[in-house]
Amino acid sequence: MTPEALRLKPYGEAEAQAQAVLVDGYGEALILEGEGGFYALYYLFGLAGLRAPEPHHLPDWVEGPKGDPKAFLPPYRMARWLEDNGYQSYVNEPK
Repeated sequence: MTPEALRLKPYGEAEAQAQAVLVDGYGEALILEGEGGFYALYYLFGLAGLRAPEPHHLPDWVEGPKGDPKAFLPPYRMARWLEDNGYQSYVNEPK
């Protein structure tokens, strides 16, 4: 699966294909294997005041590829990293 295809993968589809899941009160990172390694699809639904993502939600951020599925940050830490590094509007616009 290509990075472009992963950016357009709704939560409902990604959840069924996830090899690992990182969860905290801020969101979920679904770890999928794709072209060149592993990718984390971050669904940061806590930003919108939701308790869980809707099946049709697109990922807010996609990171990868990485060789180790355990190399990704949990959702809260990723959101803070994005903000600290100038990504003020990283939320996926098509949502």
